[in-house]
Amino acid sequence: MPPKVSMLADIPGEENIPSRSSPTASTALPLHPTFFPFHIIPGISNFRDVGGWPISGESHVRKGVLYRGSDTNRVTPDGIARLQELHIKTDFDLRSSQQIERTGGYKVLGGMTRIWTPVFADEQYTEEAAKQRYELYAGEGTDGIVTAFIEILTSGTTMFRTVLRHLLATIPPSSDETAPALFMHCTTGNNRTGVFISLLLLLLGVPESVVIEEYALSEKGLAPTRHINVERLLKKGAFKEYGPEEAQRKCERMVGARPESMRALIEEVKRRWGGPEGYFKEHVRLTGEEIARLKTLLNVT
Repeated sequence: MPPKVSMLADIPGEENIPSRSSPTASTALPLHPTFFPFHIIPGISNFRDVGGWPISGESHVRKGVLYRGSDTNRVTPDGIARLQELHIKTDFDLRSSQQIERTGGYKVLGGMTRIWTPVFADEQYTEEAAKQRYELYAGEGTDGIVTAFIEILTSGTTMFRTVLRHLLATIPPSSDETAPALFMHCTTGNNRTGVFISLLLLLLGVPESVVIEEYALSEKGLAPTRHINVERLLKKGAFKEYGPEEAQRKCERMVGARPESMRALIEEVKRRWGGPEGYFKEHVRLTGEEIARLKTLLNVT
């Protein structure tokens, strides 16, 4: 198990927008984590390496080839420089067109190719459909969020196949070679991105308990900017029918990553597809040979 170091550092370039959902002037914001597997990228929250997690014995998931995080709308020049230092060459944007338009477009990242691979098609991201998903994400139990997660997994298969085949085509076989890395993100990096990364780690053989731990790290990764995302949701009118206090509680649950949610999803994946490999073969439509190559490329000692 990778060590857990409680060393934190602030990150420049993030907005601290005062609002009814943000901390008071006398309350310090949580700091951006710097312990494994997080990286400080000014202007991008919840950014971390997908590699480093144990598989079995002395082997672990290969580092430096796939990163995950939130959107790049607020990334600073220093943040872009850090992404370049990590040799990130491709930015896979999982957001729907409406989300991108509402935030003023997308940020051009120097030296990186942006590939737009939305999880949901435009017709799936209507105002009514989004409202229904919000209710599923924000429920107190796990039934609703697992329903939302399964929709993500079944709607985003084209995206996932594109990302994984890009990995297969670009990652050098030797871990001694510097890889042209990929950055995969949605809006906050906890739901869409988190679900796909969890399934990939399960496919590679990372223990379920570790996958749950990795997923739940978004609680810490998003803590410094949670007030911004909650305020954004409230301004959109999310849960306004519940009243201000309950609406805020529901928004906060949306911008989180509860371990029990991933635990319940893993059980549902087993029930539906017999485990991650069944999902990748049946829905993502990877061949047995492609799955074997992924496991070889991403498993290092």
